[in-house]
Amino acid sequence: MKKEEGPGWKNFIPITKWLPSYDVKQNLINDIIGGITVGILHVPQGMAYASLVGLKPVYGLYTSLFPSLIYMFFGTSRHVSLGVFAVVSLMCGSCNLRVTQELVASSGSNLTKTEIEGISVDVVKSLGLAIGIIQIIMGLVKADYLISYLSDQIILGFTTGAAVHVLTAQLNKILGVTLPRHTGIGKLFYIYTDLINAVLEDKVNKITLTASIVAILILYIAKYHLTPALCAKTRIPIPYDLFLIVVGTAVSSFFAVNSNYHVKIVGHIPTGFPSPAVPDVKLFWKVIGDAVAIAIVSVVVTVSMGKVIAKKHNYVIDVRQEFFALGIVASFCSMFPCWPASTALARTLINDNAGTKTQISAIFAASVLTLVLFFIGPLLEHLPTCFLSCIVIVALRGMFLHLQNFVTLWKVSKYDWAIFSITFFSTVFLDVVPGLLIGTVSAILFSILRIQRSSPTLLENDECESGETSVLFFASSLFYFNCERFEKKVHKIVADLTGENDLQEQAEDIPMLPEKVRERVLIFDMRGVSNIDLSGANTLIKISQELKAKHIILKIRDPSENVSSFLSGVPNTDNLFES
Repeated sequence: MKKEEGPGWKNFIPITKWLPSYDVKQNLINDIIGGITVGILHVPQGMAYASLVGLKPVYGLYTSLFPSLIYMFFGTSRHVSLGVFAVVSLMCGSCNLRVTQELVASSGSNLTKTEIEGISVDVVKSLGLAIGIIQIIMGLVKADYLISYLSDQIILGFTTGAAVHVLTAQLNKILGVTLPRHTGIGKLFYIYTDLINAVLEDKVNKITLTASIVAILILYIAKYHLTPALCAKTRIPIPYDLFLIVVGTAVSSFFAVNSNYHVKIVGHIPTGFPSPAVPDVKLFWKVIGDAVAIAIVSVVVTVSMGKVIAKKHNYVIDVRQEFFALGIVASFCSMFPCWPASTALARTLINDNAGTKTQISAIFAASVLTLVLFFIGPLLEHLPTCFLSCIVIVALRGMFLHLQNFVTLWKVSKYDWAIFSITFFSTVFLDVVPGLLIGTVSAILFSILRIQRSSPTLLENDECESGETSVLFFASSLFYFNCERFEKKVHKIVADLTGENDLQEQAEDIPMLPEKVRERVLIFDMRGVSNIDLSGANTLIKISQELKAKHIILKIRDPSENVSSFLSGVPNTDNLFES
């Protein structure tokens, strides 16, 4: 697999490299089918996830439309489907709620619902521009290595914990109750307190709750029991979510559930495209902390999914270019009432399974969304909002399956189990951004602990007439924080080899040597040592001197280029290298 080279501007705008050689006969029909399939999927997902951000459903359609079209020009993945993603939507919603509440409180006047909605849209647009600028800067300074700090366990623990927040945000809608929105550390406690009080005070709308339970059961059975049987017959997935929206809207309109049973509906959906407007940059400092976290998460999710699909189809994606692509997408789309986009795992897999070959499919997905925005949108105004929550809840199944990692990781690696658990519980009980931060810090600390607790092992011990040669292996870096442990373990191994109980003490009081001394050689195989610092180098010198006093010669073998280069600049290390 090779990355195609070309002029700088072609690398920056990848579509200019692959579009001229686009094979219409081989790819077009697949891109049409894949694009329409994903476009149909965008409609219910976009409308459903808007509630997580605190915006009206139509804004979810905008977020599904514009980002995918822009990504087509700048992205390097042929298959990722950019649009709404539950975790990113939730993070945007947390920021939006906090900042909007601050702005409303500081306004000093009674604002109308429309004015508050306008403030909310301004916050989301400013957040999008801030995220875009951060991602572009990260691309310019080649900070793509940062995603390596977010291990699989951090991502899984974080997304699973965030799924708890996403689920919680839907409960009041399927119960049909209006509750105050909470933000900040420990907000789940307040939300569940309000939910329990609403149930105890008999405020639940029984029609809404019944309809929600039926919808969830139907969606779950259809998606996870009927679909596997039908997949053998067709590669095109059945849009159950869209069917639910159509049927739910028809039933709601026929029985007038809003006026007769007080079931909340979507309401007015404006037609056409929104007018572009520059975001309010004065809000940057209010959203910057959230923007950094969301910028990293959206890139990590998109790149991770892109790599999985790229490997399957034998091509590679340019991680640094993905920073630019997502940054440009977020910056451009911030001129419209969109929230920052990312790829949804399930939607990308469906895009791939539908046979999509290139990002040309985004044109056909956008065509479906345009059709909805211009013509079909008003027909969905009677859709009960609880059905959108049902779609979100059923879609969370895949994320909650990651809870199995509590058992799996415990059996495989206690370190990874601890990272997953800390990230999950801190995300659930604190909030999404603190959870991600704590998970990342814990992973770094556990990585240091792993290095610190690493021990050298004896690979070979060959005995002959002239003496004895032993080979030592150490599969870790040698830094200041693990030098002391390394030194003690080496002395213990040597003591076991020579039959001495305490080589360190005996080195201070050397007995008279016999006339003939059997020479011992201890070879330190450094293939597993990726890095070393000055403390590590001095530790090797110290061990060498101590062993030499016992007629044991320490030699290092096969150091990496950077380790060898570093040691060559440290005094008294020349005699350590194996000749």
